[in-house]
Amino acid sequence: MDVKRARDTLLAQGQHASIDAIRIALGNTGSKTTIHRYLKELEEEEGASLTRAGSLSDAIQDLVARLAARLHEEAQARVDEQATASAAQRQQAQAEMAKLAADRAALQAQFTAAGAALSSEQDAHADTRIVLHQRDLNVERLTQQVRDQTARLAEQENFRQSLEEKLVHARDALEHFRTASREQREQEARRHEQQVQQLQAELRQANQSAIVRQNEITQLNKDNARLIAETGAVARQLREQQALGERLLTTLNQALADVTRSDAGQEAMRTTLDTHVEELAHARETLASLTAERAHLAAQIDAQQLLLAEYRARLGIEGTPGPNRQISHQKDTAS
Repeated sequence: MDVKRARDTLLAQGQHASIDAIRIALGNTGSKTTIHRYLKELEEEEGASLTRAGSLSDAIQDLVARLAARLHEEAQARVDEQATASAAQRQQAQAEMAKLAADRAALQAQFTAAGAALSSEQDAHADTRIVLHQRDLNVERLTQQVRDQTARLAEQENFRQSLEEKLVHARDALEHFRTASREQREQEARRHEQQVQQLQAELRQANQSAIVRQNEITQLNKDNARLIAETGAVARQLREQQALGERLLTTLNQALADVTRSDAGQEAMRTTLDTHVEELAHARETLASLTAERAHLAAQIDAQQLLLAEYRARLGIEGTPGPNRQISHQKDTAS
């Protein structure tokens, strides 16, 4: 047993095998009651052994007695030393206890003074407690607001995560759209190149047609100039017939005036009047014929101008306004 080995070791070293010494030898383990019980059991076992060894020789018993007495003396010396040290420690502890009591009394006095000051402060700061209570209410309200803000922040965080997921999907869709757009652009570029080649072929064909159209326009310009000359001649004839009609009207008016002035020459004047009326009717017929011919020529000129403008629009050539202005001027003059 550990207690027996510790006691034997202390005895072999010449030390007193007290309970405290054995406990220290055991590494400050085990209770003092347990160590005392084990020591008592060992003493009983040793007493029984000594009884059984009664047959030993007296010399051995004497030696054992002397050794036991010596051990007892040394143990008593150790006990006395321990007792002296314990007494010194008790005196030091008592002095410290007295000092602690004095400190306690001083602290008690300070505590009493502090309690009185605290009571005074509590009485003096009743308003402060009310303000503190109001502040507690405000803190509780702000805490509730913080919880609400935290909840809204969590919602916003969830919304942000949702937006990030949507952004990822949008980026994927954008990348897919870019790929599709690039393929579409390549297809359109190839189709555009084919269209350019087709347009170049059509342009060459259009250039050939333009040469033919240019020749036709030249012929139309010649026809237009001829029609303009014919229109000018008709307009001159029309103006001459209009002047003749005006002269006949003047003569007719003068004749009517002469008829009213003289009854004697009424018959002669009537004959002259009939002649003038016939001439005026003939002049009007001629004027109507010339007017119809002029309208027909003007229609032909307009048709030629429209055809010429269409050819020029197809060829991208700006129309020459000279003949149109000349025809309009002749129309205004004839009117």
